[in-house]
Amino acid sequence: MCSIFGAIGLSIDEDMVGRISTRAKDRGRDGGLVQRFELQGGYTLVLGNWRATPTTELEVSPLQPYEGIVHNGIIANDVELGNLDGSVDSMILPQVIDRSSLEAVVDSVQKIQGSYAMVIRAEATAFAVVNYKPLYLLKRGETIYFSSMERHLSSECSFGERPGRVAPYTAVDLRSGETKPLPRRENNKALVICSGGLDSTTVAYSLHEQGYDISLLYFMYGCQAETQELETVRRIGQHLAVPVISQAIDYTSLRGESPLLTDRQIADGITGAEFASEWVPARNLVMLAYATAYAEANNFTTLALGNNLEESGSYPDNEEEFTTLFASVLDYAVAAGGRVKIVTPVGNLMKHEIVSLGHRLGVPYELTWSCYRGGEFHCGRCGPCFMRYTAFQRNNLQDPTIRELVV
Repeated sequence: MCSIFGAIGLSIDEDMVGRISTRAKDRGRDGGLVQRFELQGGYTLVLGNWRATPTTELEVSPLQPYEGIVHNGIIANDVELGNLDGSVDSMILPQVIDRSSLEAVVDSVQKIQGSYAMVIRAEATAFAVVNYKPLYLLKRGETIYFSSMERHLSSECSFGERPGRVAPYTAVDLRSGETKPLPRRENNKALVICSGGLDSTTVAYSLHEQGYDISLLYFMYGCQAETQELETVRRIGQHLAVPVISQAIDYTSLRGESPLLTDRQIADGITGAEFASEWVPARNLVMLAYATAYAEANNFTTLALGNNLEESGSYPDNEEEFTTLFASVLDYAVAAGGRVKIVTPVGNLMKHEIVSLGHRLGVPYELTWSCYRGGEFHCGRCGPCFMRYTAFQRNNLQDPTIRELVV
């Protein structure tokens, strides 16, 4: 939609504001008006806006700022809030926003249906408030410069420096730095992506103990052990007395050369444990995308994974950074005001630590299945078999599914 930009501080570099304005024009070509406001305490506030006029509208006037407010987004209920039909939606904001305090701003934006990133002039400060619309900040001494996109500010950064993003669904006082979260739809329903192995099963029991209302989601994508895994997840669901959802994913054209999906050799022993020989193309990304949609559609606000520290050494999509980056996308992947958050209860644990945690929780590991090969029993040879057997040994415990290794 639009760009909003500006600065707040005791000494503002006007040339820098001009450069930011020029770059910010890439998100709207109309307007470009810049206004200065003197605040209590000697601070100055500069507000600017480039408007992307919708195709269905004629160019309108006046353009932002409106009484010390700049806004990027759409207000769908502006007429219901009192705007004149045909007026720019943002023009209603001065009548809607209570700028007396940060808490008042948070309360008043709850009346708005739509999207927003706003900077709001108050007597002695300025408040920034966003839902899913972006806003970035760059601090120079006591002055904060801001704009709608990171790229508008990054050219002003020195080596290794990056603008900071205002976290989605957050309000911030740009002078004091105080922040307040905006209310979002949230509950204690957790959807656990479960394969029936050590990691995801331990996650399920951990969240169940914490009081989450959990369901297990198993993906059928054609792996060799699919029959064993699905039956295992069903047994775990029965033991926990929780629902089990199974979902087929057609990997026919996506299998690549993965031994899990073809007749290629599965690696054994430590080789299979320390290298992603059985890599399935973009598996976690595909599954997480579907799981996010399922969670949103079925009112789950927590999505739980068995990603762990051990497997991050072999699998890029088990690396914590992957999970962190994917989680940051979810604020923009679900409907405004909604939420699906990711939790990884064993994300910082090695396999032997996961077994230790599960043992304390009373996880029935005799019900679990980790083997890459299909069969009546664990093969005792593949990487996961080797890993789980060793993890139990390190805890002076007997793996209830593998009596001895055969590698």
